[in-house]
Amino acid sequence: MNDRALPCGTVAVVGPGRVGTVLAAALRHAGHRIIAAAGGSEESRRRFATRFPAVATAADLAVAAGADLVVVATPDDAVADAVAALAGPADALGEGQRVVHIAGSLGLSPLRPARLAGARVAACHPAQTIPSADADPAVLHGAAWAVTATPPDRGWARALVRQVGGVPVDVADARRGLYHAALVIGSNAVGAAVSVARQLALAARIPDPAAFLEPLVRVSVENALAQGALALTGPVVRGDVGTLGRHLARLSEDAPELAAAYRALNQVVLHQARPGLDPDVVRAVGDVLAAGGEGS
Repeated sequence: MNDRALPCGTVAVVGPGRVGTVLAAALRHAGHRIIAAAGGSEESRRRFATRFPAVATAADLAVAAGADLVVVATPDDAVADAVAALAGPADALGEGQRVVHIAGSLGLSPLRPARLAGARVAACHPAQTIPSADADPAVLHGAAWAVTATPPDRGWARALVRQVGGVPVDVADARRGLYHAALVIGSNAVGAAVSVARQLALAARIPDPAAFLEPLVRVSVENALAQGALALTGPVVRGDVGTLGRHLARLSEDAPELAAAYRALNQVVLHQARPGLDPDVVRAVGDVLAAGGEGS
């Protein structure tokens, strides 16, 4: 697909938090002019103003009026209300403007008021973690972006993603929820599992858990990305109920606060590995994980 050229113009950010601020920096670097930041908390607007001292900031969304591009970077649950306010009470949207929200779980439905006001609309979400509002916009370089737009708007939406160093990937409106669920599990759930592993290593008096976990986690993730559930190893896949039982017995003595997480994570492993396991192994492993004690 040939992405249509997107001329640089003025930009207003609604929701100047971490992602909105870093995206504004990336758009400025691409040649756009940031003219306003609206909504969000007083603290987020203050941080935005520190990074963009010549930009108007206000709680009132009307400050976004007249911008060529309006980026809605609020939390997902606030997108619909923000767009409705921009198109309604704030009277900030009209013909010739473009409105993009960056909520991963949402498609085009929340943007309907903007479309009815005459604006062009798209949903563009970066598959990247933004650590802070002070992050270098280069953090977005090379990141895949889910782009959801109707055919007339798809070209400029993809061009916008490329301007900030991203890689646009078309995602159907009806698939946004599944797409975002995948990212949540791939990021936060993996991070939670590693956090539990780190706590267990510390409980075992390992002074530097990363020395053991970093190479193991890195290779495990690489293998899982390439092979899926076939890459799973360990006592669940081997049907080693004795080892699982001993783990849980030790946890009940030394780290009972982590026992539930250990069982839950290994039950996920069992569910993923189940198609390739003997039914007797599945039953035995399931029983010891459910019981939470010494197995045989």
